[in-house]
Amino acid sequence: MDTQLADALILLVDNNAANLELMETVFHGEGVRTLRAANGFEAMRLIGKHKGVIDLIVAGVRMQDMDCVALTGKVREILGQQVPVILLAASRKGDERLIAALAAGANDYLTMPVDELELKTRSISLLRFKRRTDEYLRFQKSLEIKVLERTIDIEQTHDVTMFGFVKLAECRDPETGGHLERIREYTRAIAAQLRRSGPYREMVGNEFVMTIFRAAPLHDIGKVGIPDAILQKPGKLTPEEFEIMKRHAAIGGITLEESEKRLGGGNSFLHMAKEIAYCHHEKWEGSGYPAGLKGDAIPLAARIMALADVYDALVSKRVYKPPMPREKARQIILEGAGKHFDPAVVEAYQAVEGEFINIQNRFNADPDV
Repeated sequence: MDTQLADALILLVDNNAANLELMETVFHGEGVRTLRAANGFEAMRLIGKHKGVIDLIVAGVRMQDMDCVALTGKVREILGQQVPVILLAASRKGDERLIAALAAGANDYLTMPVDELELKTRSISLLRFKRRTDEYLRFQKSLEIKVLERTIDIEQTHDVTMFGFVKLAECRDPETGGHLERIREYTRAIAAQLRRSGPYREMVGNEFVMTIFRAAPLHDIGKVGIPDAILQKPGKLTPEEFEIMKRHAAIGGITLEESEKRLGGGNSFLHMAKEIAYCHHEKWEGSGYPAGLKGDAIPLAARIMALADVYDALVSKRVYKPPMPREKARQIILEGAGKHFDPAVVEAYQAVEGEFINIQNRFNADPDV
């Protein structure tokens, strides 16, 4: 028994019963398992049933129901390029179907009557190639899984570390407990809805949704540059103090932009985080800060953040105000469509309002409001 043939499963296809008998005798003598099909349609049925375990196909060129060209094409369509195909031809020359089948992906051919030694030798050669290919693909898949696992591990470490830094900054403002957790969930809910429906479906894919969830906690990172006397003031800010507070958007945007530059650009996480930090206080009609951007000039991620940030501020308790009832907050958001907020983002918020309530309850943003 040849070790290259041992345990192989070979599909034999021919409408000549004598040819099938001969090949079965040859292969069974080597301890090889075979499947037998008298025509192309029966071969397709067996391929569908045993997909993934067939190692080699030996098929006649001339079959009444399905010629070798069609059979080879269907094999390649269903099984890909890994399963080799040997064709049995009447002669070496002049058979256009044989040439076409080789062009369609057949690997080799033998002439009739079949020489037993040649059949075994050709089969061994192709099975050896298939097994090496299978081993390479398994190795490649294993490597891809390891790379993916390592990438996920790195990204998780990155996210946890980044979130930890932001939480340290948040500690300077003790009235925002749970804010970061709620904000990232609010933005993800809106982005996921925009992916499902609305005018931005082409812009919002799975990566966008995942990235905004990761980047959202950095929206107020610029507050590390605001004096404690202003950041922690229990009452209303004076106009002068508010002007200082407004600087946090530019401080955060510039900080993240510098980080992006150090990586040479192309980092989708930092790019979106920068856009959010810079622009989440811009307003749809152009009266926001720091740049007074208007409409579509405001990055979409920042437009999503604008609504999420305002909503959370309204329904959350602060030292200078009690939490606002949800219905009143909802009314303010709806009235802000086309003014403060992108109308499409407001529509998405309406569609996922139930998720917002669940997020509030989950992260304790005064759930009884």
